[in-house]
Amino acid sequence: MKLLAVLAAVVTALAVAPEARAQDVPADDPDFGPVIVIEDIEVVGNRSTQADVIVRALPLEIGDALRAGDKRLRDARFKLLALGFFRDVTLGLRKGQERGRVVLTVTVVERGTVVLNRLWFGTSVSSPYWFGVDVAERNLLGTGLSLVGGAIYAGSGDVEGSRDQWAARLRIADPALLGTPYGIRGSIGWIHGSEPFRVAGEPADDRARNFEAFSYQRITARGGVTWDASAFTTFALEARLEAIDVDVPTSPTRALEDGRVSAVDLHLRPGSSEVVSVQVSLDRDSRPDPVLPRSGSRFAAQAELGSTLLGGSYDFASVDTRYERWWPIGKAAALGLRLKGGVVLGDPPRFDLIHVGDVDPLLTSRALGLTLSAASPGDLLDTGTAEASYGEVGGSVGVEYARHLFTRTSLIYGGDWFVGGGLWALSSRDDLALRDASVWRSLPVDLFLDAGLRLDTGLGVFELTIANALGRVPL
Repeated sequence: MKLLAVLAAVVTALAVAPEARAQDVPADDPDFGPVIVIEDIEVVGNRSTQADVIVRALPLEIGDALRAGDKRLRDARFKLLALGFFRDVTLGLRKGQERGRVVLTVTVVERGTVVLNRLWFGTSVSSPYWFGVDVAERNLLGTGLSLVGGAIYAGSGDVEGSRDQWAARLRIADPALLGTPYGIRGSIGWIHGSEPFRVAGEPADDRARNFEAFSYQRITARGGVTWDASAFTTFALEARLEAIDVDVPTSPTRALEDGRVSAVDLHLRPGSSEVVSVQVSLDRDSRPDPVLPRSGSRFAAQAELGSTLLGGSYDFASVDTRYERWWPIGKAAALGLRLKGGVVLGDPPRFDLIHVGDVDPLLTSRALGLTLSAASPGDLLDTGTAEASYGEVGGSVGVEYARHLFTRTSLIYGGDWFVGGGLWALSSRDDLALRDASVWRSLPVDLFLDAGLRLDTGLGVFELTIANALGRVPL
């Protein structure tokens, strides 16, 4: 009996030792160690972030009883890293004032919270130049508030009907309103655009003379609430109000290669119209490092419903999903799987359709809602993807191998080189339902390959990749 008592005392001492780190405890054994009670929570290393912001994000509170193997300790570390405020988080336990009580110590290493999310620049036939930035303050005055602003300008090209374009958007969010699991967020955006569409030429002929453009303006407001259901999972409910003013060409047509002329559906109401919709979304992220992941997964899905019954001009529904999973390979590499797909039903406005740049990483994607390039896909597999521009069904699947380059420094937190590739697809529901060819030809599927560097820095993530270069200066 004396031997058992000594062993129990040793186990208790180890469970509350000053250097004990929660992530070093077996996460798959919730019964590991004796029952202990959190007497206090201390935060160490925070210079810009208020301590109560960190404490609120923890799935633990003062007075909670747990064991050293409690999975909430592991979840707490991941939850804090997911905030994006810190480069590293360490959890430790030390003895409290009374027997069986401990102090939970949270040691954080902060990263810069003013982040360059995106830097846009490039050239194309429809827009000879564009430049813009999207900047975020992810932890405003240490309060946990997020403030994001972006703006872009694009010059007009030789496409008939084109004009200079610009767009701006401001977003604000409080993910933990008054210290609760509930949050609020909202945004407002203004787009002064010029949308190109094909009127002639072969699918791969991207000369300016084969396109025309129409002018439009969009003013959008969004607002909603969020709920952190767990350390990894967040739900959101959001409303969207949008005013569209468009100068649609009268009876737009396209001259086909065989001499026939076909009507072009621009998916917009002439003059003024409105979009009123509601959107629900789910985001579950268990990656320990969301910037340069080595393990874990993320699943995100959103469904939106727009209706004339709500006061809008369009009846439509859309679903968009994304999934990625990472498996570590040794200590310095990882293999990742990325999936994304979407479907749009009903009568959506053009801007809610899936753009080819949304699924093919080798093309210029839309920036703050602006279409900056009318370039056609490469059609590497000869399946007719050169015709793809907008669709109602689309997605991609890709595999990526990433390898760690160097350890963190004061300015560059980490770096990876990677190589990957996969398939993308884009089509319309009519092409699928009324096809006169095989499914392979009716659902254009093509190949993409990519490689390059990713650098996690105090100013944000910089990608020096093949796809990034082609999207800025298409060949």
